[in-house]
Amino acid sequence: MPRIVKNLALLASAAALALSGAAATSTTAVGAEAVTDTELAIRANPVIGSWQGTVQHQGGSGPISLTFCANGSVSLHSGGGSGGHGEGTGTWTSTGASTFKFKVREILYDTAGNKTGSVDVNQSGKITGNTLNSTGISTIYDVNGNQVAQAQATITATRV
Repeated sequence: MPRIVKNLALLASAAALALSGAAATSTTAVGAEAVTDTELAIRANPVIGSWQGTVQHQGGSGPISLTFCANGSVSLHSGGGSGGHGEGTGTWTSTGASTFKFKVREILYDTAGNKTGSVDVNQSGKITGNTLNSTGISTIYDVNGNQVAQAQATITATRV
């Protein structure tokens, strides 16, 4: 009798192990890949992530990098080279399945790193695949905070 009990216990253990494995795999579709939290966030809000491209404005065009975070923050880096550069942070919100708007206060610097002014960037955009397109009005201020201009700006960028 003890041998029968031992065999039944082994059989019960094997069945429990098999069932627990079956239960664990039944929560994932066959052939499905694991999805990270970042990938889920991007699917929910496709603007989330880092982008590089070009900004077109009244003074010409230049490089721009944007990073949109799931918490609603955005950071921006523009320019470089002989024209100085800009850096800023702000907020973004989703306005639809693939549309968004954002506001950034960008601080402008010359090539020596001296502050030369600022720009309030206010854009609305759309994500199509791995391409970001946005447009809006930028308000430009001198180093003393005096408004000097408003200009239309357009951004075209690719996910990096």
